[in-house]
Amino acid sequence: MKKVSLGLAVFTLFSFGCMSHKSKGKTYFADLLKDVDKVQLKFFNHGDTLSEAITDQSEINIYKELITGKRDPKQKIKCDSTGQIMFLTKEDVILNAYFSSRASGSKYDKPSVTYSEETDNFGSALTIRSGQDIDDYYFKLRSTAIRMAQH
Repeated sequence: MKKVSLGLAVFTLFSFGCMSHKSKGKTYFADLLKDVDKVQLKFFNHGDTLSEAITDQSEINIYKELITGKRDPKQKIKCDSTGQIMFLTKEDVILNAYFSSRASGSKYDKPSVTYSEETDNFGSALTIRSGQDIDDYYFKLRSTAIRMAQH
């Protein structure tokens, strides 16, 4: 009887561990990102990486909103990683996410973001705010790079 009870206890703990691992949702990622004080945007501009650091908390929140821990199989998210969003706390990378948008060179029409935590992969469409913000930074950085290359 003790062996059955011990086996049942181990099975129950294992089951709850798997369930908590599989249910990384909005609250898990909100806790993970709560202390983020910097977001680093990197654009993979055909081999020439462009980068922008964001420290304004209201702007950081635009990117935090993307990290929901959801997967929408109906959306069939396709991300060809034209850039990266690094979430940082005191210069330590907390989470890496990859995005794609038409403006930054994606071959897909729908702008999206993908990220993973351990073995779980997540993806969603960019919000209007984040998509516009990413495109604005890309155009600003690219025009600056072009001007600097001409001089």
